[in-house]
Amino acid sequence: VVAWGSNTYGQTTVPTELTGVQAIAASSSHTVALKSDGTVTAWGYNAYGQSTVPAGLTDVQAIAAGEQHTVALKSDGTVVAWGYNGSGQTTVPAGLTDVKAIAAGLWHTVALKSDGTIVAWGDNFFGQTTAPAGLTGVQSIAVGHFYTVALKSDGTVVAWGRNSDGQTTVPA
Repeated sequence: VVAWGSNTYGQTTVPTELTGVQAIAASSSHTVALKSDGTVTAWGYNAYGQSTVPAGLTDVQAIAAGEQHTVALKSDGTVVAWGYNGSGQTTVPAGLTDVKAIAAGLWHTVALKSDGTIVAWGDNFFGQTTAPAGLTGVQSIAVGHFYTVALKSDGTVVAWGRNSDGQTTVPA
C-alpha cells in the first residue's frame, strides 16, 4: 500500500508491517485495509475509535470508511460497525443479514442486501437514509456525505438525500 496527500492525522502513514492487502477504504482522516486473510487494519485519526478494529474481527469480505466510523461486511452477510455513533451510524439494525455490499457516508451507513433492497441507518437530516419507496433491483450502492446513490440492475440510477448542488438530480 502506498498513500499520499494530507497526513494531518497519520492517515497516509502506512503501517510498515502491512502486507496481503486486497482492498482499501479511506475517509478524510483515517484509512482502512482489508487483508487477504479476512482481517482488517486501520490507521490515522482515532478520537472516536474508528481506527481501533474490534478484537477478534475476522472473516471480513468488504470495508467502508465514513468520516468518523468504520464498517465491515463479514462473509456470512452480517455487518460490524465501530467509531463515532452520534447519529446511530454504527448501530447496525437488529437482524440485518444477507448483506452483499456496504457504504459509509459522513454520518450514515448503507447496506445492500442480496435481494436487491437497501437498508440505511444513522443521520437522516437530508433524507439520505430514507430509500425511495419500492426501491428494488439494486446491484450497487455509493454514498456521499449527505446523499445515497443506487445503481439498479436495469441500468438506471436512483439518488436521494441532500440536493443543494444537484448531487441527487440524476441526468435524464
